[in-house]
Amino acid sequence: MPLERFLPYRLSRLDNEISQALERIYGPSFGLNIAQWRMLAAISHLQPTSATELIAYSAMDKVTVSRAVAELVDRALVSRETDDRDRRRARLSLTDDGTRVYEHIAPEAMAFEQALVKAFSRSELQAFNRGVDKLLDAIALIQRGSAGLLPQRRTKAAGTTAQTTAARRAPARAPR
Repeated sequence: MPLERFLPYRLSRLDNEISQALERIYGPSFGLNIAQWRMLAAISHLQPTSATELIAYSAMDKVTVSRAVAELVDRALVSRETDDRDRRRARLSLTDDGTRVYEHIAPEAMAFEQALVKAFSRSELQAFNRGVDKLLDAIALIQRGSAGLLPQRRTKAAGTTAQTTAARRAPARAPR
């Protein structure tokens, strides 16, 4: 099978192309990379929030989220405060500067999205969005092991099998 016809490759390439184009919009003006922008946007939507919630919402890995949040905190775009109810947890919110940056970039990001979706008719866009939802549901099933595609591992107890750690920890699809 040619790689350029392999769906995961095509989706990854599309993500990379879109991310690079978006980064050219906000990178030069604000010095943000794609992970930082995604965290800024997610925090704006969820605040106050936690790193754990950001990981589930964004489907980004823990290290990337942690690094992006730390950089945003260092730049005073995000505040990190200890949660009064759980001292082990930090609450994350946009600072006034973070809100200003988000409010400046968001319209440009939305204009970029509008330029992209012009490639579709209304019915094509609806079908595309339904297709993306179906793919997200399918990957959630695969990650939970429901599709039988992930390797089983032996547990210490009597040679029983269990799903891989990644499959057990796979979150449900993030809210939109």
